[in-house]
Amino acid sequence: MFLQKEELKTVSTEEIINKIIGGDDDIVTNIINESIALMKGYMSRFYDVEEIFSREGAERHLATLKRLKDIVIYEIYERHTRNQNAVAARRYNEAMNWLEKLSTGELGDKTLPPVKKIEPISQSGESRFGGNRKYESIY
Repeated sequence: MFLQKEELKTVSTEEIINKIIGGDDDIVTNIINESIALMKGYMSRFYDVEEIFSREGAERHLATLKRLKDIVIYEIYERHTRNQNAVAARRYNEAMNWLEKLSTGELGDKTLPPVKKIEPISQSGESRFGGNRKYESIY
């Protein structure tokens, strides 16, 4: 798995996370999976998301890991209270801004693996033959 619950200690304390989830680790696992799906949706236009999120340990892309942690912590805090944690909200907004810039191509990250392009099969070499339908006119 790309991110484990124990790794969230870099953005929050374990005691707070355990108190919020009530000791149910499945909640964190579900939030991590949902957040990964969210990130894949934003990143899939330009980057190979299956390769990015299949990595583990030291092979993971650290900027992506950091943004994922920010999103997960925000979602965990949102589950518990109606009052927003200002730091978690700021970091969540930064992560979403980063994802939006990646998805539009405004921000390019050369360290992420690009999506593999499938070359179209040309039927007639370099040239394309044919054209638009001819329309008849009464004038």
